[in-house]
Amino acid sequence: MTGPALEGRAFFEHQQQRRREAQGRFTGKPLQRRLPAPPGISPSLTNPIPIMPPDPPADALRLVVNSGPHAGRAFDLPLGELIIGRKEGSQIQLDDPKVSHVHAMMRLRGANVTIEDLRSTNGTVVNGVLIERQTPLAPGDRIEVGGVELMLERR
Repeated sequence: MTGPALEGRAFFEHQQQRRREAQGRFTGKPLQRRLPAPPGISPSLTNPIPIMPPDPPADALRLVVNSGPHAGRAFDLPLGELIIGRKEGSQIQLDDPKVSHVHAMMRLRGANVTIEDLRSTNGTVVNGVLIERQTPLAPGDRIEVGGVELMLERR
């Protein structure tokens, strides 16, 4: 071994640098070097863990029925997948003969909301357009499921 022996933190940082250099040679990506921490600041504070924004509360959105036998009813939308249909046990159950038993699926993941028609007989319409694939939604969008009009809104 040439030069003074490395001990403790210096040895660890030397090994980490060698690993980054080897990874750079292996992947072909340019080496990203870390700047040394300013004096008096812990090295762990110079590379903070990114903080992800929290998911909105599960009851941040709701679906309001604007027409049909359930007009005025509101469904709070929890995160996850929700079935819209006439079938008993659907998370959003609509008793209308034009609504298929399993008509559409809404997916809520954080701030992202989508709807997808599940091969229903009368189709699913978003803002006047018949949808054929998973479609993003935003508060204020109007959804027609069979003969029922719904509106997505914030609580």
